Amino acid sequence: MKKFLSSKLIFVALAFWVSHIFLRVLLLFRSNPYGFPFVSKPDWYIFHAVCLDFLWIFNSLVIFTIGAGVFQILRKKFFPNFNLKFSLSTILFTLFHSIILLVTLLDHEVQRFLGSHLSFGLVDTYKDTSSVVMFWDYVANDFSVPFLQFFVLALILPMTFGIYRLIKKFLAPRSLNVPVIAMLIFYIASYLFVYFIWTGNARMTKLRPVVSLIYNDLTNTQAASHLSESELENLGATYQNLWAKVEGDSLWNFPKTELGKKLPLYRIPSEALTQSESLLQKRAQKPNFILFFLESHRGLNVGYLNPEKPSPTPFLDSMAANSHAWFRMHTSGLPTTGGVLTTHLGLPHHSKLAEATDLAHVTLPSFASVLTDSGYTTHYFSAADPAWDNLGVWMAKWYTAEHYDRNLEDDSTFFDHTVSVILDSLSKQEKPFLATVMSRSNHYPFNFAAGMSEEDKQKPLTERIQVTMNFTDRQLARFIRKIQNESWYENTYVIIMADHGFPLGENDVSTMNGSAFSNATWIPFIIHGKGIEPAQDTITAAQIDIAPTILELAGIAVPNIFMGHNLLRGYGAGLSLGAYSKVADLGFDGYRIIDRYPLNSGEVDGLFAENDLHQTQNLANEKAETVKHLEALLDTLIRLSDYTLETGF
Repeated sequence: MKKFLSSKLIFVALAFWVSHIFLRVLLLFRSNPYGFPFVSKPDWYIFHAVCLDFLWIFNSLVIFTIGAGVFQILRKKFFPNFNLKFSLSTILFTLFHSIILLVTLLDHEVQRFLGSHLSFGLVDTYKDTSSVVMFWDYVANDFSVPFLQFFVLALILPMTFGIYRLIKKFLAPRSLNVPVIAMLIFYIASYLFVYFIWTGNARMTKLRPVVSLIYNDLTNTQAASHLSESELENLGATYQNLWAKVEGDSLWNFPKTELGKKLPLYRIPSEALTQSESLLQKRAQKPNFILFFLESHRGLNVGYLNPEKPSPTPFLDSMAANSHAWFRMHTSGLPTTGGVLTTHLGLPHHSKLAEATDLAHVTLPSFASVLTDSGYTTHYFSAADPAWDNLGVWMAKWYTAEHYDRNLEDDSTFFDHTVSVILDSLSKQEKPFLATVMSRSNHYPFNFAAGMSEEDKQKPLTERIQVTMNFTDRQLARFIRKIQNESWYENTYVIIMADHGFPLGENDVSTMNGSAFSNATWIPFIIHGKGIEPAQDTITAAQIDIAPTILELAGIAVPNIFMGHNLLRGYGAGLSLGAYSKVADLGFDGYRIIDRYPLNSGEVDGLFAENDLHQTQNLANEKAETVKHLEALLDTLIRLSDYTLETGF
């Protein structure tokens, strides 16, 4: 009986594994409902998906086998005369996997439609009856195969039963020693493959099995969106007073309406601002925008930020000399997803959640969506696959078009393609345009630059990054020179920044995970264009400031939930804010604090003077009161930001 029970569990487990492989293929090799590939490189995902599903199914097999053994021991000890006519463990195992398989299908469809995994938060967001109608419309208009979901739903369990019968017919007459040994070997190989040989956090997040999603949702700490009314009121009052102090004027108001009470970050422009001569002139000008995100261009290497060192970025340095350049700009999230999303949203990254995936179902406006709604043609160009870390889902919400080609991942060919689209299409339309350009060649391990010699590829990371940054700098120069003599260029703002920096051993940190030192957060930021006077600005700033700054340049003032400030206002104080993996930082009142988050007394990574950009002198021990004050502000801002990201606009 014991041998028969084990064999049945094995057959059931293998049958469900094959069905999960079928669902993974349907997800990864099809388009999303809007006609675009769900992932641009399915070959980079499918083997990991097969391995991940085998791992958790094998784990469940072990758990149920142990449970069955314990049940048998207890039955024989306490109920020796009680015999079941059926295998309870097999029935429960089959029922468990049947439910998980159906929920997995739903999770896959949610990913195709919304870009996020199925979660309790998503169910709460879409629990009303109108969502049923929306789901029906989506299924009927699926650009892949309309109504395929219903056919799969109806047939997946019968198909699994058929697979089970085939496996049983093939394996039952034989000894199970060989398949069991093969399963153990494949389990070990799968574990090594996905966790050591070919890793990738973005891929693992996208391929996260449903059992893992449910477990994380059940064991996760209380969400920020569960703030009580009194907490929300107190935190909101502190934030609004701080925001007004940093802003330095009264051109924006925090309304005391129901929406204002629900979203303390919600602010509306005063009539004095919307009807100001300055804003009206900018709006009439209808300027274009070209925004560059330069991959991993850390401030510690950029030439104009470190004039005493040999510069790998001579062209960027020359641009900075003729632009408004900020010398104390910091990221508000890591890695690329954090930097890109925080720049668009004007909010720091969520302190706990994988924002790009976990919050893709939440409605959050960005400066790009505001420009789109204001009549701009908006295009997002990326040399790296935006589907890799789910950025494509967000950009599809905000931009009128996305551009990615896996054959154009080198900055030289990618920039050439982007320039041609701008010259041949965007600049010839009657509408003003926004072109956001995400480079790739300076990505870790800093050996992606075209034509890079084998000698350069063998150099230490600290030297290789100089080579790849210089390569991207040369491509940037070619880009600008191709457009700078065009008539429309005079009415175009060129904004150049990095998505983030990169730690290379400074402060004893060499990984992006859990770091908020300047090696990872200090980045270049310049604005070049008509009416922008050259300046070396030392105000404390962060990526959350970029959205309101761009909209100010466009002459657009609309109600928003941006935490940042217009950097061109010319008065007020400065503030920077960021949330990373279990770390957060705040720059304010001349200091920058880096702290474990959620806050844990005694675990301050550092307190530095804001002008100590290389962070050589930690002042945490001698400035205890400053640490306490900044920690309180940091906690207020991060809790409100997390709440806003989870709640939406």
